[in-house]
Amino acid sequence: MPTIIPTVNYHLLKACNMGCKFCYATFADIHSPRLKKSQDFALIEQIAEAQLFRKINFAGGEPTLVPHLRELIYFAKSCGLETSVVTNGSRINAEWIESLGGVLDILTLSVDSLDEATNTNSGRVVRGQTIKAQQILALVAAAKSVGTHLKINTVVSRYNQTEMMTNFINLAQPFRWKILQVSRVEGQNDAEYAALAVSKAEFEAFCERNSATLLPAVRLVPESNELILGSYLMIDQLGRFYDSSTGQHRYSAPILEVGIKQALQAVSVDWDKFLERDGLYSVNRAAVA
Repeated sequence: MPTIIPTVNYHLLKACNMGCKFCYATFADIHSPRLKKSQDFALIEQIAEAQLFRKINFAGGEPTLVPHLRELIYFAKSCGLETSVVTNGSRINAEWIESLGGVLDILTLSVDSLDEATNTNSGRVVRGQTIKAQQILALVAAAKSVGTHLKINTVVSRYNQTEMMTNFINLAQPFRWKILQVSRVEGQNDAEYAALAVSKAEFEAFCERNSATLLPAVRLVPESNELILGSYLMIDQLGRFYDSSTGQHRYSAPILEVGIKQALQAVSVDWDKFLERDGLYSVNRAAVA
């Protein structure tokens, strides 16, 4: 049984065009510019050549703010990695998705609410405008038309804890619906967390209520505070591994300077938690091992 998490979440940059108050990846502690384009490719090449990882998830901030994101997805795929992007969906359209047909394995859309006031209050807006359900469903249709697997992430906070999203989810029919309890990460979302927090019972009630009439084709994956903490292997915009196992971000030395194996020694990710939150899945293989 492997002990290194086979999925790497590459947070390409701290910048985002939204201001979600619950965000745990603000990188407020990072003040240096992100890696250069050539370094992105070198880093992905090292990830692939290490033969420890099978999947790379491009995240942010908002990863579509990186002009060469599509090039990175193509390159990662050519290196034999399963590819995934998590985005708020505001900067992509059907043409963008179709251009990655057969290359982007998983498109993950962040959807916390279908209510305009809720999204506005939580900060999920771009220049004061929210993304409407029909806009999201258009992206869903484009992904399915080219065989890209759809995943939806929802963060449960004080703003949306009573919402029923099942009808929308059944329309979108993602293969996975990941529901995350809003989590506090020191140095990232401390100022907002107290007003956003929901109890474990409230989180579980949201999951139970929204699972009652969920279509069997949709796999609901709940992630409580406890499961989230320390169960992700991540890389920041400076090309360093980091984890949240201590409740705050802890960084390695830059991977391009010290190599994958040495950088990994500076972080700790809980394999059992990774398994418990159903992290060992693949759209291209029976299992990621």
